[in-house]
Amino acid sequence: MMSPWHLNSLLQILAGSSEQLTAAEKEVQVMTQLQHPNLLPLLAQAVVPDRSDGRMLQLVYMLFPESSLNDEVTRRQQTHDPFDSKDILQIFLQVCHGVQALHKCTPPLAHRDIKPHNVLLQRHKQHDSEAAEPTGSLSHPGDDLEAQPLHAVGAEPMSHSYHAVVMDFGSCQTAHMEVRNRTEALAVQEDAEAYKHSVEQIVCALQAHCTAPYKAPELFDVPSQCTIDERVDVWSLGCLLYFMMYGVSPFERAVNEAGGSLALAVINNNLWWPPQDRHTEELRMLVQLCLNSDPQTRPHVSDIISKAKTLLQ
Repeated sequence: MMSPWHLNSLLQILAGSSEQLTAAEKEVQVMTQLQHPNLLPLLAQAVVPDRSDGRMLQLVYMLFPESSLNDEVTRRQQTHDPFDSKDILQIFLQVCHGVQALHKCTPPLAHRDIKPHNVLLQRHKQHDSEAAEPTGSLSHPGDDLEAQPLHAVGAEPMSHSYHAVVMDFGSCQTAHMEVRNRTEALAVQEDAEAYKHSVEQIVCALQAHCTAPYKAPELFDVPSQCTIDERVDVWSLGCLLYFMMYGVSPFERAVNEAGGSLALAVINNNLWWPPQDRHTEELRMLVQLCLNSDPQTRPHVSDIISKAKTLLQ
């Protein structure tokens, strides 16, 4: 039986302007540098003429035929079969490993758009002894980060588990950004708010969920003198973990419960917890560790990985 890792998908996007082509090519340039088991691999790409006088960008990806994390959480809500804490931590660790690989690039990269739609899942039904490294998982300077298929991430053997990869690198930027005045601060803020015409976002442009609920507070209101770094992704990871636990991003839930502005809820860290919670205090503390409003004292993703691994032991 052919492994699903041998199946590929072809995605074509018409770039009607030079700006759209440049944006798409920028994302391709980032993806060609990334070879990691928890980052969606770009297997091949080409730009070809189109009959409408535009340019067609053709991208070949490894196929994930099942779902995104958003789809899987929604499906489980509908069937009243939520993830248990072990599944949550195993998926979360893989996403963290993918993000850490970006942060370990030279220069370091920040994804800046970590959200459930941008995590793809592949269900594995075999046990550890049967699991194999996915085809296309190549060496990378971050291989010492212990990023491996799901079964190898400190978990007990399970009959049903997932391999997770991060996708959509259209918002990826050099992680460290020095802001020296108000003009630069506004430029960073406007860039964070701008709609990115990346390949995957064009495909899902009409979906209801947006990026804002997963955006770090320092990107809502950028100080005139500050350093923005890769820890914007750690904040988003905390929102992603909360979503896996409760089926909604933390600050959307706070706004839905009390009304008001999403931006103010994020900046004020108005985190809402259900009064009756099936999850442990330790797992909630992991969310809170990520959602540190102070970007200078917020932990790095390596710290989050260490904490998550401890909870799985």
